[in-house]
Amino acid sequence: MIYKKENATEFEKQGVKMRVYNSKEDCPEASIVYQETEMGHLEEFYHSKSNFIFYIIEGHGTWFIEDKPYDVSAGDVVIIPPNKRFYYKGTLKQICITAPSWELEFEHHIRIID
Repeated sequence: MIYKKENATEFEKQGVKMRVYNSKEDCPEASIVYQETEMGHLEEFYHSKSNFIFYIIEGHGTWFIEDKPYDVSAGDVVIIPPNKRFYYKGTLKQICITAPSWELEFEHHIRIID
């Protein structure tokens, strides 16, 4: 299957511009999202079902996973297993893959980051 940019769903969430290419209905095994941010994802949360796999295309920032900071830059990969709290700060362009596909009911809000 081919997913075209012009058919993707675009929106902004907690400081991140997102382009969602597919849903669980299209592919239950994984979802693909392109993301851009000038400040980071300013909501700490966890997902109780999906792994979140981020490939950093451009930029740099700091990821906070279970309160531990990790510096990242272009070419790095970040993998967040289910049930791990995280958020990130920085100027980034990245691809996010969730496996299995992201589902809203499994996302759990912790707090908004200043």
